[in-house]
Amino acid sequence: MPYKIMMSIAATVPLIFLIAFVAVPEFFVLQSYPSAEGLALEIGITHRYVMSGMLFIIVCIAFQSRNVEKVDNQKAILLGAAIGFSAMCAVIISMSVFRGLPLSIPPMIATGTIAVLSFWSRLKLS
Repeated sequence: MPYKIMMSIAATVPLIFLIAFVAVPEFFVLQSYPSAEGLALEIGITHRYVMSGMLFIIVCIAFQSRNVEKVDNQKAILLGAAIGFSAMCAVIISMSVFRGLPLSIPPMIATGTIAVLSFWSRLKLS
């Protein structure tokens, strides 16, 4: 997959989650913590807003890095993206295993797919 397309996808996936976190944070909090109410729900919603802000940082960096020209730099950026998305996928899975939270299938699939595509795209760069 060409570098510019891969980085566009790597920027789009967090953007989708960012928009969802801002639009309906209660949904995501209640999916993980169904009995949350009152202050606990408010804290969870606040954390979703903070997460959306951090996702915005990632979106901006990934989108702006699409214009990097040197292949060595592209490889370094794709490696960073692959490691980052792999770590996020591992965290999502570990939350289910170690914390007893329901497995978040869409984020797990999205982050895992982007990680695999990033590794694959890095290998295809010449």
